Amino acid sequence: MAISDKARKFLWAKSGNRCAICKTELITNEDKSSDFNIGEECHIISSKPNGPRHIHGLKEYDNFENLILLCRNHHKQIDELTDTYTEEILRYIKANHENWVRSTITNAIEDTSQNEKPRFLAQVTSGKELFNIINEAHGYRTDYDEVKDEEEMNYIAGIIQSFVDYGDISGMVEAYDKVRMAYDLQKLLDELDEKGFMVFADRGLEPMFSENPRSSKWTVATILLKKKENPEIIKVEFNGKEDAK
Repeated sequence: MAISDKARKFLWAKSGNRCAICKTELITNEDKSSDFNIGEECHIISSKPNGPRHIHGLKEYDNFENLILLCRNHHKQIDELTDTYTEEILRYIKANHENWVRSTITNAIEDTSQNEKPRFLAQVTSGKELFNIINEAHGYRTDYDEVKDEEEMNYIAGIIQSFVDYGDISGMVEAYDKVRMAYDLQKLLDELDEKGFMVFADRGLEPMFSENPRSSKWTVATILLKKKENPEIIKVEFNGKEDAK
């Protein structure tokens, strides 16, 4: 078997286009004429009997969990120094790197949000529209109105976590599941509406490293949960139809 497009897409997204060991950017276009790729999709456990760290009978050699994204130099290094780069060490490096990418993006989002000008977000009432906003997002900016009690806190926290979870797994599911997820999101939006909440969301590109605006840009989904009586909500008419922002 070969690495599927789904596993490949998830690997590059979770790895942030960086080598898991040296953090070198793997696809660059510094000369602005063409992309230069030094990244390699490496197996933690080789499928070849004489390959590095081979384990006989492993069901999935090409799934995301058995892949780590490295530059060419470090790919060569881990396959030659197998006593140093054991399966356990590589899994630790992989997990640590993916957590680093996620926290780096989150911190960049927070830094950007502190300096950015106020912007209007449109209300989202469609599950399909919300799914398109969170679909394969690399990071999330979320906010909500002050909660009144622990019950409401648990409810809002669960809703926000559901939105993020749907976004995180959206790149790994088939077309049928994407439609199903949009349908489930619609039910959550309807439930929020019944409980007196409105959802505002947007999708945009932001630099991964705030100190370097030319660095790779990543998709960020912004989701706000507001109570209907919130005075910050502005109702605007478009072609005779009222909308909230």
